[in-house]
Amino acid sequence: MNYLCVEQLCVSLGGKPILSDLSAKFQGGQFTAVLGPNGTGKTTLLKAILGTIPYHGAVLSRSGSEPIPIRRFSYLCQLNKSPSQLTVIEMVLLGLVNQLTWKISEQQQLLAENMLKSLGILPIATRRFSALSGGQQQMVAMAQALISKPKILLLDEPTSALDLRHQVQVLDLAKQYTRDSGAVTVAVLHDLSLAARYSDQLLLLNEGNVVASGEPKDVLKPDLLEHVYQVEVDVGCCNQGHWHVTPTRPTRSYSQYLAAV
Repeated sequence: MNYLCVEQLCVSLGGKPILSDLSAKFQGGQFTAVLGPNGTGKTTLLKAILGTIPYHGAVLSRSGSEPIPIRRFSYLCQLNKSPSQLTVIEMVLLGLVNQLTWKISEQQQLLAENMLKSLGILPIATRRFSALSGGQQQMVAMAQALISKPKILLLDEPTSALDLRHQVQVLDLAKQYTRDSGAVTVAVLHDLSLAARYSDQLLLLNEGNVVASGEPKDVLKPDLLEHVYQVEVDVGCCNQGHWHVTPTRPTRSYSQYLAAV
């Protein structure tokens, strides 16, 4: 069974501690959502796992090897509008960078087309990437992340620019890929209800530490969420067994916030 393990992970950036002795295990075939307020270290965790920033501690694969070969990863970073003049299908093919030669094979072309088709964006295959909306670019980036069939899939806010239909479509595809391939998938999400709907495991961070981990029903506790997010919430479960979280009001008023600053 494929898995990924981080042990006593510590990261400081600019002399400021971001992650402190963070440990977690991510099983293959399971979708893990990383939750927490802005600035609590979620993106930093993904970058440390990927090995693009220095850290103390260990990031281990099933074999116990460190560092993990970069070819095993796909990383979808936070959305930034790109000026690239490549076409959509050319952008997707870049996900096969370790396999590309001077000529694109028919098999690679078909693989890219099928990837776009699975996300419902094949009709824009020949458009310039720079001409797309933010949401369309995010869908293309998702196709690029999946085309290489990674063993470890890291997604940083993959639905931030998407409408409701495309949020569900992207997460459906990521969840299906995770189950079918046995990949380790770790996704930073801000929508707690979406996270609960698609995740096998939730990892809740606050101030660089893990404050809770486990199945959605074990992590989405009102008192815990109110403490971490500083907002009162209603937590419930629908008749299909999916948990949902609705914020109701801040735990303190704006005037109280100003008085505390």
